[in-house]
Amino acid sequence: MRPKAWKSPIRIENPETGVIRTVKTVREAKTVLDRFWPAYHGSQHHRAEEVCAAALNGKSEPTEARQAFIAAAVEAHFHIQ
Repeated sequence: MRPKAWKSPIRIENPETGVIRTVKTVREAKTVLDRFWPAYHGSQHHRAEEVCAAALNGKSEPTEARQAFIAAAVEAHFHIQ
């Protein structure tokens, strides 16, 4: 599977820890959602996981995964740069 790169990366900062991550691909977004997300998982997080998985399987567009990831980050109160 190709990593499904985005045209522009997303930088997110966890307001609780100050950790900044740069996410450039759908695969990186899925990894962040699965491993580095705060304990609270809202509905946008669940949707982002589904859309990223679909994009990795060629059933959704990377741009849709990017939008879903941003929505999940907003829901989790990440600072987006």
